[in-house]
Amino acid sequence: MWKRVMVLSLILALILGISAQAVQIRAVQLQPTLSFSGTTATCKTVVVADNDADRISITVRLWDGAMIHSQWSTSGRGAINFRQTATVTRGKTYKLTVNATINGVAQPQQSVTRTCP
Repeated sequence: MWKRVMVLSLILALILGISAQAVQIRAVQLQPTLSFSGTTATCKTVVVADNDADRISITVRLWDGAMIHSQWSTSGRGAINFRQTATVTRGKTYKLTVNATINGVAQPQQSVTRTCP
């Protein structure tokens, strides 16, 4: 009898431990895109938190080498669908970076690099 109680207690502890870890995993989506039409760069990103009440803040930067070409910031709750344009030079390579915080917690920076044709 004692062994059964110990085994059941161990199984219950394992199940509760796995459930607690699963709750802590956040499913954040952060996806920047950079496209060109002539000398116009379209800078887009979608940020989706795992909860509609989560507060999101983002800073989006378009880089021309080591220099910031353009920068924008915005915030919202649950999701942000960001889109801005900038005038660029053909033949140059640009990098779009997105820094986001969700409920004050910094997320890994995401970026995309492309050359204006």
